[in-house]
Amino acid sequence: MGRITVVGAGWNRGDLTLNAIEALEASSNTVLHTDRCGCAGWLAENGLPFTSLDALYEAFDDFDAHAQAAAEAVMAASADGDVAYVVADVRDQSVSRLIGLARDNIDVLPGPPTEGALLALAMGEARLVAASEWEDFHPAARENCLIRELDTRELAAEVKLRLMEAYPEEWNVWLMQGNERPVSIALYALDRGERFDHRTCVLIPAQRDITALERYDFEHLNEIIRRLCAPDGCPWDRVQTHESLRTCLLEETYEAIDAIDAGDTDHLYDELGDLLMHVSLHAEIARRHGEFDISDVTTAICQKLISRHTHIYGNDVAQDEEQVLRLWDKNKMTERNQHTRTEALREVTRSLPAMLRAVKVLKRSADVGMCDGDIQTVQDRCDALLRQVWADGDADRHLGDLLLSIAGLARLSHVDPEIALNHAVNRFIDRFEAVERKITENGSVFESLTEETLRKYWNSVKL
Repeated sequence: MGRITVVGAGWNRGDLTLNAIEALEASSNTVLHTDRCGCAGWLAENGLPFTSLDALYEAFDDFDAHAQAAAEAVMAASADGDVAYVVADVRDQSVSRLIGLARDNIDVLPGPPTEGALLALAMGEARLVAASEWEDFHPAARENCLIRELDTRELAAEVKLRLMEAYPEEWNVWLMQGNERPVSIALYALDRGERFDHRTCVLIPAQRDITALERYDFEHLNEIIRRLCAPDGCPWDRVQTHESLRTCLLEETYEAIDAIDAGDTDHLYDELGDLLMHVSLHAEIARRHGEFDISDVTTAICQKLISRHTHIYGNDVAQDEEQVLRLWDKNKMTERNQHTRTEALREVTRSLPAMLRAVKVLKRSADVGMCDGDIQTVQDRCDALLRQVWADGDADRHLGDLLLSIAGLARLSHVDPEIALNHAVNRFIDRFEAVERKITENGSVFESLTEETLRKYWNSVKL
């Protein structure tokens, strides 16, 4: 097995470095990733033999498969001795695949970056991305982004749409084709050029004016919150505490639930944004007091999701929703060092709405066999408790037991009692409105009618 030398040659003949020339002159087996480069002409003029892997472009439509095939072809060529593998840019995917295959039996001679003059226009750090990687690319407007090898109009269109998820569509970008000087165009016009080939590159300068963006990401939200909470920021935001925001957080949660109940997705993303703002604001308050910051928040939830989904990130198996929930509870007990099932019941959040807390407690007890019976048994228990409520003067206790049994009935019926009760309240309000409208149409007012008459109105509306 011969040694492999990867040679970064650039796209143009003048890009060859002295190290590259020496390696190519010394090589008896030179393989070009493509002969559409200046190095191919230089090798021919100097009588140096070479082969190319251009046929692979026709054989593979997938970039990953093409890169793997190229790496394997070079490995096969090295079976007969040393190989010089020429690429325009050593960041080519085939090179990283080749390094994985050859391990210690490989050297890399970097050449000039294919982005050329665009690097100077970036004026600082730039995120470098191959255009073929657009599906896995998540752009951020705060970064300079330099994309290489926009070799087709179709690829340029896909890249443009992905970039417009972060940058303004009329944002000025720099397009460079081959050896030509970079030209400034609007981002939306990226795929309207006259030609595209493997040498086409584009620089998207960072847009750091947060008021000029059309779309925002999570870090933009945190940036805005930091600005509002700064000493010279918003007077209201600066004085907030975890305690002062408690009621607001609860209200925003219920507004998001209302949007879900209404099936209003436009309203839902707006309300979820309000909730996310509270998360960021609480984290900023904590950061200013030296307690934690937003990265602690995201780290905590990511660690929790990984550690509790052991059927995804571990060796456990869960085939359905019930198995997943049991596994979640088991992993949670392990994390919290809980040794008894009673501990699991007691740790159900006390500040939850009482009905929701009751359902969660009953669910956990049922998971270990302490079942509250079938639906008929629970119905009979509810009837008996209803008769007991006023029997001995202990209405508080009997009503509590009755509501707990109703929570059990809801659980067995796969009904969320909080949602069911809210729907019932909404129906009550709608019927009340209809009764009031009928009374008004008849020229009467509530206060002038007897209870019996009002009941007749109510029953007519229900019917």
